[in-house]
Amino acid sequence: MLLRSLLLLAALSPLAAAASDLADDGSCRNGAFPSAQSDFAVAKVVGTQRLYLLGDMDGCPAKGEPACRQRSYVVSGDTVVTGRDLGPYRCAFFPNKVGGSAGWVERSKLQPVARVTPTLQGWAGDWKDGDNGLSISVRGSQLHVEGDAYWPSANPTPEQRPYGPNLGQVEAQATPRGSQVEFVEDSCTVHAQLLGDVLVVSDNSECGGMNVRFDGVYRRTGAR
Repeated sequence: MLLRSLLLLAALSPLAAAASDLADDGSCRNGAFPSAQSDFAVAKVVGTQRLYLLGDMDGCPAKGEPACRQRSYVVSGDTVVTGRDLGPYRCAFFPNKVGGSAGWVERSKLQPVARVTPTLQGWAGDWKDGDNGLSISVRGSQLHVEGDAYWPSANPTPEQRPYGPNLGQVEAQATPRGSQVEFVEDSCTVHAQLLGDVLVVSDNSECGGMNVRFDGVYRRTGAR
């Protein structure tokens, strides 16, 4: 009996370890998407009428659907920004006019979109993520950025922040490397990756007041 139990435990161990990995290392959410993810790319949703974004808490996404289902979902033809993989899942962010939603999705339902190296002019324009904004222009062979960030928002209520928002700013020039660029002003570093019509941005937490971050998935609002 003891030998049979040991053999059964050994057989189940790889499956248990895989489930544990999914449960213990599953961060994929809106606010942390730019800083907690890596290897950003663009993909199209395929082969499904409705693909729910799965949560990252209480053992998710290992529990799968419907246990981990969030309210947000995407459908075939939608374009998402993707991050790292976790087992059969990939972290995905679906940008929209009111910000966007992040969650784990089945990797088999995503079709990678070919990466294109942007031209200098391809970066130019006004980019917004909520109240935060970046204005990028071309100066010679470099990009020039001016940006503002706020916490908790640009116009918080007295209950949220009696003395107004904490502020952050950046102004710098840099030469992009492929689809990525890093702007540095004094101790502030803002990293951006251009993926078609979206700009994935993260910083080093040194660009303004407490809790102020440029982190976000930005959409273009101004002309190039």
